[in-house]
Amino acid sequence: MLGYVKAFKPEMKIKDYELYRGIYCSLCRALGRLYSPIAQLFLSYDFAFAAVLRLAAGESGCAFEKKRCPYNPAKRCMICTGKQELDLCAHAVIITVYYKVIDNLHDAGFKSRLAAALIYPAVRLMHSKAARLAPEIEKIISTATQKQTETEKKAHVGIDEAADSSARALGEIFSLGFEGERKNSLYSLGYMTGRYVYILDAADDLEADIKSGAFNPFKEEYSDIADTEPRAEFARRVREMLNLTQSSALDALDSVEKKRFGDILENIVFDGLTFSAEKVIGKYLGKEDKKSVYTVD
Repeated sequence: MLGYVKAFKPEMKIKDYELYRGIYCSLCRALGRLYSPIAQLFLSYDFAFAAVLRLAAGESGCAFEKKRCPYNPAKRCMICTGKQELDLCAHAVIITVYYKVIDNLHDAGFKSRLAAALIYPAVRLMHSKAARLAPEIEKIISTATQKQTETEKKAHVGIDEAADSSARALGEIFSLGFEGERKNSLYSLGYMTGRYVYILDAADDLEADIKSGAFNPFKEEYSDIADTEPRAEFARRVREMLNLTQSSALDALDSVEKKRFGDILENIVFDGLTFSAEKVIGKYLGKEDKKSVYTVD
């Protein structure tokens, strides 16, 4: 996950934003406690969303207390006590980063390979611990990575097939440990969120991937993206795919039995995803063609 799945602060109540930030800070603390301060560098809002969702759907609840931030002692943060769910998401962060580093070592450009080589020893040690503590997540992500690699070797790959592995993995992580209809709803939400992120990331990286020769499921169809007309058509098609995927994600969110944090989740899945999408789509449109839902100076 790549930073696209986060709350849209202008549409949040202050109390909800404080709780959301509290879960984000709590996940940061969990990474530091379990894996070292280096692991905190890998924190993203995407996995904070996973933590909010699992805490919202779980039975155990989540109390908050104020503590000082270790990196800014003058600041007091809301800290969540939902240790089990936060630890699970922390394990997922490390395992995901490990397989991303492995991928960069083999397929990325020189600078990315160098950066991956520098952090690999530390990440490998953290991954060994994460795989031991969360074998289910290790299996989910390693299987998805292998399937993704096989998919990208095919001659012709559409966006649906390309997005499937990562979408399935996120669905399985979101629903891990739940049963019945709640499990099905969480899986659907995870799948659609993963699909949304994959489409958005592929659109965001298209121009760079065309130049570098890296895999991108949009390349074959929109290789001449430099021209105005293909860019506008590409933006239209991406927006349409994202809208359909987001609609399914919202339906899945509505079907999830939430014990808490409902307003935060709705903000992320509707406002947050929409804002992230409009920033990416805007790259392919002239000023007169942009139809952004949000404008933030």
